Amino acid sequence: MIKNEREKSKILGILLILMGMFIIIAWMPVWIWLVLLGIGLIYSGLFFFSNS
Repeated sequence: MIKNEREKSKILGILLILMGMFIIIAWMPVWIWLVLLGIGLIYSGLFFFSNS
């Protein structure tokens, strides 16, 4: 019984870690696009201000 509980908690921990990794990987493209968008906005802003 005690061994079974320990196994259950270990499986739950592994599932939580896998879910966290999956969420990070799934959202990776979103982070990349946000960063690229930010860099693009900064560069276009600098270019615009240096031109005017």
